[in-house]
Amino acid sequence: MHSRKPPAPKAANATLDFQEIIYLSMPYRTDRQDALSLIAASAGLKFTMMPGVCSTCTREDFCLENSRSQPIRALIIEDDVDFDVNIKEIMGNLNWQLKYNNTIRWGDEVERGAPGCDWDEIYVGQCSGGPNKERLDLHSIVPDPHSSKLSNIGQHWQKEFTETWNLTDSEGIRVISPTYGTLCTMGYGVSRLGAMRMLYHIGGWKQVSNPVDLELTWRSTEGKISGYTMSPPPFIAWRVGGAQDSDNDAATNAKTEKSLGNSAGTSVGLKNSVRKALDDHLDKNYWKDRQDELR
Repeated sequence: MHSRKPPAPKAANATLDFQEIIYLSMPYRTDRQDALSLIAASAGLKFTMMPGVCSTCTREDFCLENSRSQPIRALIIEDDVDFDVNIKEIMGNLNWQLKYNNTIRWGDEVERGAPGCDWDEIYVGQCSGGPNKERLDLHSIVPDPHSSKLSNIGQHWQKEFTETWNLTDSEGIRVISPTYGTLCTMGYGVSRLGAMRMLYHIGGWKQVSNPVDLELTWRSTEGKISGYTMSPPPFIAWRVGGAQDSDNDAATNAKTEKSLGNSAGTSVGLKNSVRKALDDHLDKNYWKDRQDELR
């Protein structure tokens, strides 16, 4: 019996092969919403806003509409993320690896081929964390031409690549491993069953009094929620400096903030930032371009 050769990886669609890309944003953060509209249009993506609430992120992360036909798979991002201009290729490759790379996914559920059946979450925008040191055998090093070189990624990822995975560079590769001790929720995918498990463990069914990202970290280390983590992450925080990097009113002390806007921001770890690329994509000077033209 001949095994069928898998197709070549292909770029993801406008929702990065999820059913929806949801971003969480406080209603008054129109600056962030405008910025996300720009980068979504530039990258050919479709975002859906979910208004935040004036408290620590809680249930709005997991209020995903039921679907009888197939599992819900949503990508949830924060409103201050940055990502590579080639994010469709990056996420298309991740989806291909999860579907066809049997060194990453294994077991009866994978063999049945049910999408989203063997994972609750997929982290693609974490700020720190690390793999389960007792199960390093479950990781996979995968090619990715859009991954930045070691000196350009964050210090945490430099340490993970060199000390945990014994790699000398991160350029051209990423590591996919089971989620364990991952912090921050700048970008993560969630399946329908994963959303149900999150609601069950940290959504009010059981007593919870800590930020959602910490609760997710603890439940993943306990094995009650499981999934995969890509490092270095393709979704990174965009920082403009000062109180504008926070949605906490106490941080601004109820004062108007002077800012140079999103254009003065920075991110660390991307090979080709989509936000930084906006200048080349949209900037022009009509009169200067025509100053040497004669009629």
